[in-house]
Amino acid sequence: MHIAKCLGGAVWIGSWYLMYLEITRWHHVKPSLAFNADPIPGTGVRPRPGQPLILLHLACVAAPLVIVAGMVTQIRARRAVRTSRRPQRPACARPGPAPPSP
Repeated sequence: MHIAKCLGGAVWIGSWYLMYLEITRWHHVKPSLAFNADPIPGTGVRPRPGQPLILLHLACVAAPLVIVAGMVTQIRARRAVRTSRRPQRPACARPGPAPPSP
């Protein structure tokens, strides 16, 4: 899971850096993260986003989800280990009603 979190973090940083370039330098994406599709003059053809831009949008969404899922899994594993290490009290020492006598 550590490798998945590291890769997810690298993809997260890289995807948002590329998104920054798409918005500020290349102007393929609007600041609202919508595709900047101005019609081609004289043709009426509206350009559509290509595979790299679609994958970039998916990476911007999927990478944070992988990081959060990894952190939740790690926290749950720590809690499971912590509760399994806790010494168990014998049944007679547990608070509550006394067992019925035969």
